Amino acid sequence: MPAKRKLLPTVIRLAMVLAPLVVASVFWASYRNRVSSADPAKPLIANRSSTSSSMSQETGHIDSSGSEGLSNAQSAIMFSIAPLTSLSAMTPQVDPDPVASFRRLIALPPAREAPHIDPRTMRAIVDRGVVAYASARTDTDRASGARLIQTAALMGYPLARSLLARNYPQSEAVRSVVPGQDVIRYALGPVMEAATSEDSKQIFLALGQHFAVRGQLDLFATQVLGSLRGDSRPQLGYRIDNLLDSLARVPGACGALGRVVPGTGEAAGRECSFSENLRKHIETTAQAGEEEESKRRGLLMLNQRAVAQPPSGRSVPVGSDEAHRAGGTTLTGRAEKPGWR
Repeated sequence: MPAKRKLLPTVIRLAMVLAPLVVASVFWASYRNRVSSADPAKPLIANRSSTSSSMSQETGHIDSSGSEGLSNAQSAIMFSIAPLTSLSAMTPQVDPDPVASFRRLIALPPAREAPHIDPRTMRAIVDRGVVAYASARTDTDRASGARLIQTAALMGYPLARSLLARNYPQSEAVRSVVPGQDVIRYALGPVMEAATSEDSKQIFLALGQHFAVRGQLDLFATQVLGSLRGDSRPQLGYRIDNLLDSLARVPGACGALGRVVPGTGEAAGRECSFSENLRKHIETTAQAGEEEESKRRGLLMLNQRAVAQPPSGRSVPVGSDEAHRAGGTTLTGRAEKPGWR
C-alpha cells in the first residue's frame, strides 16, 4: 500500500511530460498531410528515402528562386520611383488636324474598284437608248430605251446623266426606270462644280420644282444632303452658296433641307441661311459610297442585257442622219423631234 502511494506521483509527472509531446506530434502529422494534398507533385521534405544530396539541391533551388524574386522586387521599386513625366504615355502629341483625323476614323473601308469601261462603249449605249426612245410607239418601248441610258448613267457617263435629269419631270417612261434618288444625284453633281453652268442650274431647278409639286421635297432634301457628305473638294463654301441660291427659287426646298441639317432652326431653314451648319455637316461626315454602288448596279445591268456591243457590231452616233430620222438628239440633249430635249 505505501508502494502504490509512492508510484502514483511518478505516473502523474510522467503523464504531464508525455502529453505535450503527443499533442505536438498530432499537429505535425496534420501539417504534413495538408502540404502533401496542396501540391501532390512535390515530394515530402521529410521523406526518409531522400538522400542528403537531393536535399542540398532542393535547398539550392529555393535559394536561387528567392534571389530572383528579390531582384524583381528591387527592379519594381526602382521603376516606381522614376518620374512619371518621363514616361511617353504621359505626354501624348497634339493632333495638328483633328478634323482630318476624325474623317479618316469614320471613313468607310475602301471598296473594290469597278472595272473600267471604255467611254466609247458608254457612248454607244446612250446612242442606242436615244434612238430606241425616240422611235418607240409605246411606253414600254420608250422605257427600254431609257433603261439603256440609265445603264450608262449609273456607270458615271455625264451625257446620260444630263439627259435623264433633263427629261425626268416630263417623261413617265424615264420616271418608271430611274429612281428619284438617282436622278437627284445626277442633277446635283454639275451644280456642285466650282464652274457650274447656267444650264445645269436650270435642270436642277426644274427637278426641284417637280418634287415640290408632287409633295416630295423631304425625299429631295434627304438625297441632296446624302450626296454632299464627305465632299472635300476646294471652294466648298462657294459651292454651297450656289446650291442654296438655287434652292431658294424652289418654294419650301430650303426649309426641307434645313430640317435634315443638324443644328438648323426653322427660321434659318426658311431663309436658306444655314450655310455654316451645312458646311460643318459635310466636313464631319464620310461619303456614303453612292458612286461605287451606282457603278456596281450599272455593271449588273450591262451583264444582264449584254449591251456593251450592239447586235449589229456598230453604234448609231448621236446627231447622225440615222439618229435624225429616228428622232434622235444632239450632244447637248436638245430634241430634233418631239421626245428628248
